[in-house]
Amino acid sequence: MSHISIIFDLTPDSIHLQYPTSTLLNSMTDEHGEPCVSYVAVTMDSSLNLTIHTKRGRPTNTENLKTDKQTKADLRKLRKEMNYKDGTEILLALSVATDEMARHVQMFPEVFYLDVTANTNKQKRDLFLMVVKDADGSTYIGNATVIPSGKRWVYGMIYRNFFHNLYGEVTISRNKLCLTDDDTAEWGPLEDCIKTVSCWKGSLHMLCMFHALTLVYYEQIYPKLPKYKGNVTQKGKAYGETKSIYSCTFLHI
Repeated sequence: MSHISIIFDLTPDSIHLQYPTSTLLNSMTDEHGEPCVSYVAVTMDSSLNLTIHTKRGRPTNTENLKTDKQTKADLRKLRKEMNYKDGTEILLALSVATDEMARHVQMFPEVFYLDVTANTNKQKRDLFLMVVKDADGSTYIGNATVIPSGKRWVYGMIYRNFFHNLYGEVTISRNKLCLTDDDTAEWGPLEDCIKTVSCWKGSLHMLCMFHALTLVYYEQIYPKLPKYKGNVTQKGKAYGETKSIYSCTFLHI
């Protein structure tokens, strides 16, 4: 089974990153028997406090995070939705990068393609992915993060904590563009990082082509095009293409 397949099938239900999660991750080694996976995990204790665990092999490094009232309210609601008892410590998020994934990010850090796939494991958790692309157009997964929800604070942790721990400030500082869909909870914290975190200040956020152009075209331009029997006329198609080219040019200025 490939490393990435194991990551997709992780079930975040362990108390202190014990079996199966920790065992699976620690068992991933290179041809020399050395650990080849780095990961960052976030757990929530009975008092709704968050702890970040960073690990590559052993031992585990931990850091306590401060949580504001709004975040704790979200965590309380999340724990209720997950049907856990009040005293249970929960593994909320798990961000993983194999050596190969990290190497691709270091080689091609200029553009990050960021998106989320829903209901990817047995717990029906969403999977956040960061993808990079080389000069030939080949794409590579650079990060896979199992997330508990699509709240702003979750994405904020990914950009501020997870990426920083897994790739370092130098690699992040070489990023020039991040492309996302039009989910403000996803791109809002990213723009906050660009404004406030030094290693992110060279980055620019833009919407992907579908949300920035295609969706806008069908929502705002297509309904206004001249039609005959429900079909857009040739004149309408020419007008639509002109508007699309104009919009695309504007987006790249």
